[in-house]
Order: sequence, then structure tokens, then C-alpha cells
Amino acid sequence: MQRQGYVYNRAAATLRQHVSTAVALVINDLSNPFFAEFATGVDETLGAKGYVTLLGSSNESFARQRQVLGSLMEHHPAGIILSPAEASDATDIELMIGQQTPLLVFNRALIETQPTGFGYDFLGLDNRAGMCVATKHLLSLGHRRIVFYGGHADSSSCRERRLGYQDALRDANITVDESWMIETAPTRLEANAHADELFALNPAPTAAVCYNDAVALGLMLGLARLGRHPGADFAITGFDNIPEAAVDNPPLTTMNADPRARGRQAAELLLQRVANPSLPRRSVIVPVQLTQRESASPAPPTSA
Repeated sequence: MQRQGYVYNRAAATLRQHVSTAVALVINDLSNPFFAEFATGVDETLGAKGYVTLLGSSNESFARQRQVLGSLMEHHPAGIILSPAEASDATDIELMIGQQTPLLVFNRALIETQPTGFGYDFLGLDNRAGMCVATKHLLSLGHRRIVFYGGHADSSSCRERRLGYQDALRDANITVDESWMIETAPTRLEANAHADELFALNPAPTAAVCYNDAVALGLMLGLARLGRHPGADFAITGFDNIPEAAVDNPPLTTMNADPRARGRQAAELLLQRVANPSLPRRSVIVPVQLTQRESASPAPPTSA
């Protein structure tokens, strides 16, 4: 076998035994550290249960998502964990994978334009309540001119987080101004590039709740580029609690979603579905907790 270079053919064994030991994981943005942590958690749990992880990335492209799902389905996975590209349609996903393959959707809801018999489980974060807590934290520090920074407004998770931000402002009797919700791609580079837009507002804001940690860390770089001092004369919060958030300068106040634990949870939910396909359809929303660090500083006295 060594001389012939034999390699075990898992696909052939799957066909012979009618049992797959592979699970497909499709991520919308593998460059985001949140999803790297999430994927690690998925792989840890699957590996402990004797499964291998087949990893693909859509890079927020519908065409790429179709291509990746089609390719992975050729391996006959036992199930699929999908963090979908923005505004993905349930009917489109059903065409790619059929109704028999167990599916767990993470983070973003699928758009359901028409009723179908397509069933899948959902695991998400309590985006609205979490962003409300983050905004109220800044309000408690004396800030009144708070922007919502980053993310695409059409994304379901961004939409929910914007609603939480607006809830907190209304509770504080502060008028919600659409111009104070600044849209960028949810990446560090884009957040850095658009930092100037904050100070085109009149009056200028003193704080920002950011769509995610990547945006928050990029904004801190942008503020430094503009001669501002995050955590000293401008307050910032993030959302996710990626490992880098704790060691940046200053360390980032953020909503802790524990991405690696969410990956383990997603894998557990999917394997439960694989073992018992008749389970009722489930939607699990996980609360997030405020982690206070140095990036959220009190408002300067003149901002009142």
C-alpha cells in the first residue's frame, strides 16, 4: 500500500456504507476573525464526534455561494452549516442542496419570498438587545452624540443592530438621525477609510457603536490617522469579542458573542438534526454580554 501510494477514498466509503462522516461549513467572510473563531469551534466539535469539516467561503457572493454549495454537495455531506451571503434566498439554497440534507443557518436569516416546505434550523445572536446594551453603556458615560458605524444596512444582522441602537436613543429621549448611521463594508480596511465621515457631521459625535469588532478596530486606526485618540477623546464599542479585541490599543469594549462557543453550538445542533431528522424546526437566539474595557471612555465635559 505504501509503494502504491494508496489513499483512503472517503467518498467511495460513504457511497458503500450510506453514511457520511463529513459536514460542510460555508462561511460568508472567512477573512473576518469572528468566523475564523466560529469555524474553529465547529471543527473542534465535529472532530470529537468523528466527523471531518469541508470548508468553503462565499466571500459575500451569490454566484460563489452557489458554486461552493454545488461542489460540496458532490461529497454527500451529512449536513451543512451555512453563514449565508447577504440577502440569500431560501428558495435558492433549497435548489442547491435539496430538502433531505440537514441544514443549520447561522447569523443571518434567509429571505423567504414564498412559502415552501424547506425546513432548516437557525442559530443567531440577540443583535437588537445587544446593541441596545452597548448604546446605553455609552449613554451612561455621558455621551449624547453617538453614531452607529459600519455594516451594510440590507444585512439582517446589521438591520437588527441598528434597531437596538435606535431603541436605546429613544429610551433616552434622543431623536434618531438617519445621517448618524454610517454604512461601510464590515471590514477593518473600509472602517478605516471612512473615518473622516464622522467629523463631517455637525455637531461632531463623541462616540460610536460599531457593527462588529473588525469595524471598531478599523475605526480606531482611522481615528489615530486623523489625530484622534480612541478611548481618550472618542469612545468606541464593538460587537463579537474576537480575541484581538482584548489586546488592541486601547482594549476594546464589546458585546461578547463568544464566536468559538457559537461554532461548537452550531455543530451540536446540526449533529442532533443528523441523528434525528424528525425534530421540530428550531430557532435559537443567543444573548450577548457587555465586556467593558478601555475604549469606551466618559464623554468630555463640553459634550453635554
